[in-house]
Amino acid sequence: MPDTALLLGGTGSLQRTAELLATHGWQVTVTGRDATAAPQDWASYGIRMVVADRTDEQATATLVGGGFDLLVDGQCYTPERARELARWSRGCGSTVVLSAKAVYVDGLGRHLNSPQKPVWDGPVGEDRPTMGYAGEAYRSAEGYGANKAEAERVLRAEGERVSVLRPSKIHGAGTRQPRLWGVLARVLAGRTRMAVRRGDLVESTTSTEAVARAVLACAQSPAARVLNVADGDPRPARDLLAETIALAGGTVELVDVDGCECPEEVGRLPWTLDMVLDTSAARALGVTPTVFADGAAAELEWLRSLARRAPDGTWRLPERLDVGWPDLAAEDACLDLVTET
Repeated sequence: MPDTALLLGGTGSLQRTAELLATHGWQVTVTGRDATAAPQDWASYGIRMVVADRTDEQATATLVGGGFDLLVDGQCYTPERARELARWSRGCGSTVVLSAKAVYVDGLGRHLNSPQKPVWDGPVGEDRPTMGYAGEAYRSAEGYGANKAEAERVLRAEGERVSVLRPSKIHGAGTRQPRLWGVLARVLAGRTRMAVRRGDLVESTTSTEAVARAVLACAQSPAARVLNVADGDPRPARDLLAETIALAGGTVELVDVDGCECPEEVGRLPWTLDMVLDTSAARALGVTPTVFADGAAAELEWLRSLARRAPDGTWRLPERLDVGWPDLAAEDACLDLVTET
């Protein structure tokens, strides 16, 4: 009998994980609220899609049933959900949960969403302190990382064989926040210039391929652990942007707008925080490092397949992705101002 895997909320960032498990012989079941979000070729992988809402505890518990060889939760946002997952983990061979780098705090207690950004003295390892929790709503600047951190503590105390993964800026096909759309949109519009703000920042990225490899490694060696998961080539944001443009087939001049008196969002790139994750623990487990292009190329190809030209001439994505057309007029005004000065 093949090993069995259940991926809760697996139609987004876990799409590649489902496919990698299937190609390694696992019998994979994926849940999601929208069946249309599942790739059409999943049938060829033997992946089973079940429409289910992770917030429905009773329905999810029934689906988990007596347990799976691997249980993966991509939607464990709160300690309450962590308690549910902890109970289910006791009947499973291995459990993996997606957390986030947002749990970390620096030496002064500053976190990713603090008014003042955290400052790190080098790559951030899994032994760094994490945020405290005081019941904050998880859909808030203070609450997102705090809830994730508390969920991790609940799983350590009550779960069994739970691997916690901490990614950074996930990218790739299927992601709920396709951060590379702004780049592809400009290429589709035939843009020749693009504003860049703070392009020297170096923030780790995590391709969906990196997540998939980490999940598979944890499934093959069940244990309680915490792993940072990130691509192995962290580079300045400007370099990632240039590579994305090249992968999208564009030729765009990058214009620095730091110090320009224009809206803060003009030139803002997807990678906005100086923060590199130490992934040595993942490598020690046998996770083969990925590179940024692994996820970027897959995401761009996926976005092209979904993009449709609107009556006004702009390109649009399906509403479920909630990604609009960039404000190119504001960008042009800023670029003209920079050129004049």
